[in-house]
Amino acid sequence: RMEDARTTVAPAPQCPDCSEALEPISGRSVPGRFVCPVCRGVFRVERVEAPPLPSCEEGEPEAVSPGFVPAGTVKLWWREAILWLLEWVYWIGTVGMTLAMLAGGGSLKVVNGWLRDEVGSWADVVESLGGAWFRVETSNPDADLGPVLSRVDAPLLFEAIDVVARRLGVKPPGQVRLAYLPCCGVVAWRRSRALLVGLPLLRIMNRAEMRAILAHELAHLARGDATRAARRARFVEGLERSVERREAAGKLQGPLGAWARYCLREASWLIEPVAWGQEARADRFAALVAGGDAACSALVKTAVVQPLFREVLAYYDPETADANLYAFFRAFWFRLPEEVRSAMRMRILADGGSHDPAHPPLADRLMLLQSYPEHVRSPGDNQPANTFLGDMEIFEQMLHNRLFASSSAVEPSVFHRAYS
Repeated sequence: RMEDARTTVAPAPQCPDCSEALEPISGRSVPGRFVCPVCRGVFRVERVEAPPLPSCEEGEPEAVSPGFVPAGTVKLWWREAILWLLEWVYWIGTVGMTLAMLAGGGSLKVVNGWLRDEVGSWADVVESLGGAWFRVETSNPDADLGPVLSRVDAPLLFEAIDVVARRLGVKPPGQVRLAYLPCCGVVAWRRSRALLVGLPLLRIMNRAEMRAILAHELAHLARGDATRAARRARFVEGLERSVERREAAGKLQGPLGAWARYCLREASWLIEPVAWGQEARADRFAALVAGGDAACSALVKTAVVQPLFREVLAYYDPETADANLYAFFRAFWFRLPEEVRSAMRMRILADGGSHDPAHPPLADRLMLLQSYPEHVRSPGDNQPANTFLGDMEIFEQMLHNRLFASSSAVEPSVFHRAYS
């Protein structure tokens, strides 16, 4: 869908996959059809009146709607449909091949593994025959998504989420969870929707940057990226991890191994343009809500801090450290000289960061965000984002205790000796 721009000349429509200028299809009786000369994607563009977006903060100017927003692309639609079909074909093909191999003599190998306590489930049966089996559904979010925040714990954060959700026209998520890593996202399981807010990001972002991140993630929620599209992404990610793990062990072999490699190759080819289009759309909403400058700054800071936090995790020892993990990382981050931070930002921009098929290159995303105007900042926008939480130190200690809870200690019992 193309909304009327508040300028005299509307910009030319661009392909959401490759950002190439679209060309109208000549000879069509139906107007508004465009084609991309590079990837040959077909688009429908309509012009409608866009109502003004309410301001997020007092004194902030009215957001400018984008000149062209694609209403849909045939190319991305059929990619999603084929990816959904491929998921079912993979499971059916894997089960069928496994049963055929069991009937053809593979049952002896499975029984041998069962006698050695190496086979105890259907997944072990498939993997013992050279295939890959993994889980797609998220059934226990408490295991890895972090604790649930209540409105009493972070009233300012919930207020910011409500304001951004109203601007995007989406219902606020049912849960807000404090994630362990410096990343944000939206997840869905059964009928629940949750927004993840990375605790380390609250230390390095200001309020305007955090509002841009919230708008990006809630845009995914508004367009269904956290439901049906997220399941497709989890399938591809789970298949990729399973194949890499089995290949590293040298156990991905035979017909099942070839089938897993083939499905992974086709699924990766199908999902990359879909994921890139979703990220570009969410970036546009983030720039509209918080301004292009805040969205750019939040994106660069996230790209810089994620590898740093992984390095801190690799070298942090909870037994010898004087502070918890998050206090240790906070001290490390704020003691970095400014020239070192600038050098890290330049390096990230130069090499584009780590390759991630689910996200477009960093330079392309920044180029899109820089095309949006800056917003007039209110005095509170420059405050640190950790003011969104009531007591930051309590949450840091709570997440640290969850991460490094000792489960190896032997409790005294009448069933074993005290020194055992």
